[in-house]
Amino acid sequence: MALALPVTAIAAPDAASDNFDAALMAYARQDYGQSVKLLSPLAKKNYAPAQAQLAYMYEYGIGVRKDAGEAAKLYKKLMAAYTAKATAGDAEAQYQVGQLHYGGKGVPENVPEAMQWYQKAAEQGHLISQYKLALLYDTGEKAPRDPKAALYWYTRAAEQGHANSQMFLAIKYYRGRDTAQDYAQAATWFQKAAENGNAYSQSALGFMYASGQGVKESKQEALRWYRMGAEQGDKDSQYDLGMKLKKGDGVPRSITESAQWFTKAAQQGQMAAQFELGQMYAKGEGLKRDVVLAYAWYNVAIMNGHYPASKPRDLLAKSMNADEIAEAEQLSSMWKFGLPIERQ
Repeated sequence: MALALPVTAIAAPDAASDNFDAALMAYARQDYGQSVKLLSPLAKKNYAPAQAQLAYMYEYGIGVRKDAGEAAKLYKKLMAAYTAKATAGDAEAQYQVGQLHYGGKGVPENVPEAMQWYQKAAEQGHLISQYKLALLYDTGEKAPRDPKAALYWYTRAAEQGHANSQMFLAIKYYRGRDTAQDYAQAATWFQKAAENGNAYSQSALGFMYASGQGVKESKQEALRWYRMGAEQGDKDSQYDLGMKLKKGDGVPRSITESAQWFTKAAQQGQMAAQFELGQMYAKGEGLKRDVVLAYAWYNVAIMNGHYPASKPRDLLAKSMNADEIAEAEQLSSMWKFGLPIERQ
């Protein structure tokens, strides 16, 4: 987990806040010189958000020469400012002190110290601190794993409406990991995360409605959630929606739209969709028949671990000439380098 240092913190006069907002706008439009020009005087006046942003820019050489020493100097000033407020009980400052210790910004990396500060903030209801603690206890990354503590903090954050915490909590109940398996609880938390726009949860909820796990089986509800996830770009939702459309399962059958969703999912690396796309190109279903693209997508599916694609690919190869096979092999090899599979 990389440190993501939010540029929020100690309050300051409106003029400073306005100038800082202008600096962020300049940064967003990649006018880094203007951003630095606005940030520098604010940082000298110990305006913490400006110090945080400027430290980040020096650390990575954005708009200024890369200067680890200058970044460390700014981070140390931040630490002093945050620590004073954190010691007085400010939850946001406690979180920020934790972030600095976690990332080793201006101080040596110290995850146990970071977790103590996260704990202080989390106990006051600080949402992101609760989530950070849950992740650290859950993954065992840089800290001993504590399943009970992870479940507790995911629940606290989930109850505050944090979508990722709701999703991870749902996964735990669904799989019976660190708690008793409970499909009804899983469905409840997937529903909350899905309503918060979490695409993975939308896909998972669609599957639960399709299979009647934890909820009453409903093809229409399944389709609704698959479509929501698909439209957000979730590759598994796109594949599932493609299959529903291909089979006419709970929806009017549409091979053409099915092919469109398989294409989107395949381009994101969904291996089952890559296989289906190969099938559609090979048969000319929903797409113009193209043996080269069919072979290429079969090949990519195989490379991703979908070995059943080997048989139809080898069968297709018997009807192709040497040039077609060579072109298909080239297209599928391009996939390894992140290039799209498309013919000129």
